[in-house]
Amino acid sequence: PYMPEVKPATGKKVAIIGAGPAGLTAAYFLAQEGHKVKIYDAMPAGGGMLRYGIPEYRLPKAILDKEIELIERMGVKFKYNTRIGTDISLEHLLQKNDAVFVGIGAWLSSAMRAKGEDLPGVLGGIDFLREVSLHDSVEIGDTIAIVGGGNTAMDAARTAVRLGAKKVMVLYRRTRNEMPAEDIEIIEAEEEGVEFTYLVAPIEVIEGNGRVKAVRCQRMKLGAPDKSGRRSPEPIPGDEVTIPADLVISAIGQR
Repeated sequence: PYMPEVKPATGKKVAIIGAGPAGLTAAYFLAQEGHKVKIYDAMPAGGGMLRYGIPEYRLPKAILDKEIELIERMGVKFKYNTRIGTDISLEHLLQKNDAVFVGIGAWLSSAMRAKGEDLPGVLGGIDFLREVSLHDSVEIGDTIAIVGGGNTAMDAARTAVRLGAKKVMVLYRRTRNEMPAEDIEIIEAEEEGVEFTYLVAPIEVIEGNGRVKAVRCQRMKLGAPDKSGRRSPEPIPGDEVTIPADLVISAIGQR
């Protein structure tokens, strides 16, 4: 059992907002320097995205708990279920501490900018993963469409497979070559039965009985490279496809 050396107390106090990777790391090094540290987090347990955004099969939570336990043994205090601005003010933390570190993460899913994306049955990728980690399951239906090509999209797709979805599809507006997800993630998703449809971009989520029943997509072609170095997707006028889905997960980025 590893225990880092902790310097004598300095008498300085630091409040940390957010118990995710940034907050935990800051707490670890500040505690080593002998400062008194307290972390405030809105969620019921520490880890931030490590706990609520990365599925169990990729990061076993027992490993995360051990890391947090070490930081607690170093003298860091944790206050969970506490949201700054609601349960406690930032002004109060600034008055009571010598410094405040803010590491609140990117918990808002980016919008698809498609008509009907506020329908029941449309979820952000990070919201879907958080619901699963909090409740061990989420109502998904049989057919799931995931929009996006990054690691969050792969996590959502592979989690949906584990929840028992009959058909899981990833819809991506470029081709396999441009996907930002780790190659191994894509390969393993394919091995687990996830279907990939390339060169499609959602333009409308279609409603049936008050919730999502399909997603209408514009077919795309690749044009000249953009500033990321990847070729830009361009719409093919008049070429559309409608894909039935019980649940649409938008995993195109976070802010």
